[in-house]
Amino acid sequence: MRLRYLVLASALVLGSSACDDTSSSGVVVGPLVGPRVVESQLAMDVIDGAPAGITDIFAPGDFVNLWIHWAELDPPHVVDVIWFDPSDQSFETTLDLTEDVSEQVTVFTLELGDFAPTGRWEVEIFIDGEFMRSHLFLVLSP
Repeated sequence: MRLRYLVLASALVLGSSACDDTSSSGVVVGPLVGPRVVESQLAMDVIDGAPAGITDIFAPGDFVNLWIHWAELDPPHVVDVIWFDPSDQSFETTLDLTEDVSEQVTVFTLELGDFAPTGRWEVEIFIDGEFMRSHLFLVLSP
């Protein structure tokens, strides 16, 4: 029996010494107040209000659809979506949310031309000037 405890103690010491430069932590950042993004997805299409073909890889000539499910809305609000190409050139779309509902789905679409730059793109989502989240995606040659 004593040998089992010794082996277990040795395993714990060896296991913990291998992770000396790695750590983990947590923090409470709530409560969430005001409008928020419940979920957002990049997709090839949106059908009946739902994202279809969820992906983060597109090709020149594709449509990139950013589907956003909002909650805790108390309109009016202004949503800004900024798309950044690999050279950091930006394309901005603004949408006014005026409908008196607490939950809503919005869709923003970026039409990639046939000669759209390939590489890593980014899209950032803001509501009333406050950053909500971002998505990274790739545009690859077919």
